[in-house]
Amino acid sequence: MTQNTAILRNSVLLLLILTMTACDSQQQQDEFVSSASDTPSGFVRTDSNGAIVDDDKDDWRIAPIYGGKVRLDPPYPNPATVDFVTIPVTILEFNSIQGGLSLRARDASGNLRTLDDILDSSDPGAYIFRFSPALLARTGLIRLFIFDRLGELVSYGDLMVE
Repeated sequence: MTQNTAILRNSVLLLLILTMTACDSQQQQDEFVSSASDTPSGFVRTDSNGAIVDDDKDDWRIAPIYGGKVRLDPPYPNPATVDFVTIPVTILEFNSIQGGLSLRARDASGNLRTLDDILDSSDPGAYIFRFSPALLARTGLIRLFIFDRLGELVSYGDLMVE
């Protein structure tokens, strides 16, 4: 085998590995997005200071494409009333999320409504979403979604509004 043939073979192998990894990452992201559309069930119960009282391992996971780049703490207080709810967000890498983040949920009419925005999240650090559940004009278990500015799902979880 000549040196050129060996280089070509290694290049093709590397390209195949990269392609398979990208497909696997996209499949994981697609499965994550599909899970987000499931009916809300369970929630992370928190007190008014954000301490977790009862955990729900399905809530507030980070999307595969943002793993290691973003960390979320669950909303508090949860369950919530008409007062304000806070969701802490920590960005771990520079420029890992371009253009900010948006917190959304379905209102009483079923329309996806923006509850709060973090306009610039390009620098590492602590950020917060803060909103009033009264914006949704409904009670019960409500699924919240966090999107990046391109519309890619970053995380989701459930809020009990009483």
